[in-house]
Amino acid sequence: MSLESIKEILETVCFYNTVNITQTFSKNEQALLTVVCLKNTSTLEVKNLQAQTVNYFESVEEAAVAIEKEIGAYNLTS
Repeated sequence: MSLESIKEILETVCFYNTVNITQTFSKNEQALLTVVCLKNTSTLEVKNLQAQTVNYFESVEEAAVAIEKEIGAYNLTS
């Protein structure tokens, strides 16, 4: 998935920040990450389902780069 595609998805999630939308990023049918935009904010919460970690991002750009990196790291370890 391209960085631009990830950004578009995150921008959509943030646009609808008044409702609960969860975006799941998967690879080979295995869920890797979930992303939500905290209600009424522009803060993105990214959960790594394998490492069981949570990171918060104030910008779509930073979150997209982190997600792209995590997906790439999964490709190297799987």
